[in-house]
Amino acid sequence: MKISNLQLEWDRIKKFEYQIDDEIIGKKLTPKLKLEVQHNFLEKTDDKPYRATLLLKYNVRFKEGKKIYLKMNIEVEGSFIGNPKLDDTEFKKLVIHSGILNLIQITRAKVTAISANFGFIQPIYLPMIDATDLVNEKMKEVLG
Repeated sequence: MKISNLQLEWDRIKKFEYQIDDEIIGKKLTPKLKLEVQHNFLEKTDDKPYRATLLLKYNVRFKEGKKIYLKMNIEVEGSFIGNPKLDDTEFKKLVIHSGILNLIQITRAKVTAISANFGFIQPIYLPMIDATDLVNEKMKEVLG
């Protein structure tokens, strides 16, 4: 096994908002998701590592029928560095593919950890998602 040419330098929560209904306990809820990703590729200089940031906007509503019991908006930003020996296109592919998938998992973990401290309900486990369409859309946007 080898270390990836892309590494997460840091991540942070930029925004976290939620609204919860006290009647949520014991409900069979259906999640409705909306994901957005913004990217910023910094200009590479000399033989220094590539750098890029991604901002994942994760919007979720948990509902039963038409009643919404939990609304949550979270924005998680991550900074990525890449091996300076990569070419520009390969670095961008790694950021879009691996970066998005990693930020989704980081967001899921952060929401679980934070919600475990709410005190009156079980932790919130965001559903696992198939991000193939989102990654493909961003790949076309970045690579043309």
